[in-house]
Amino acid sequence: MDEEKRKKTRVHFRTQVILKTDESEIVAEANSKDISMKGIFVNTEKKIPVGTPCDIEILLTGTSTKLALTVKGVIKRQDASGLGVAFDSIDLDSYIHLKNIIMYNASDPEDIEKEVSSLK
Repeated sequence: MDEEKRKKTRVHFRTQVILKTDESEIVAEANSKDISMKGIFVNTEKKIPVGTPCDIEILLTGTSTKLALTVKGVIKRQDASGLGVAFDSIDLDSYIHLKNIIMYNASDPEDIEKEVSSLK
């Protein structure tokens, strides 16, 4: 996807991601490249057809207890380096963690706050 088509700010964020589809319990265990309030790019050699619904676990490291964001999404694009996944639904706790991750890693947190406000 061309950069100019993106409407949400993406931030570089590398962490372990687990993708699951109806066809397979664990499709891919990979690392993320970047993330936004609306999606994530996952570095993987696995090929999943565009349009496939999936469950995503974004594992957060550096915490004393296991913490994972759980999101439902759909594969929006794939290329040689990985998969672009758009988020369809997210629970409140995961949403709050996601917002904090994006704001902490953004070059301009005020822009992120405006984007979050526009999602409501």
